[in-house]
Amino acid sequence: MEVYQNEAKEWVATAVAYDVTATGRSETEALARVMEALARHFKGRPRR
Repeated sequence: MEVYQNEAKEWVATAVAYDVTATGRSETEALARVMEALARHFKGRPRR
């Protein structure tokens, strides 16, 4: 997981291993959004 603040002062969280990224007004919000995006990402994948 990478978390940083971009030039626009938004927080960006990226789950590098899964290429999933989300932004937020705070570090906590960005992390929460990337967790939601990961849940959607895994829900859409077929099971093995």
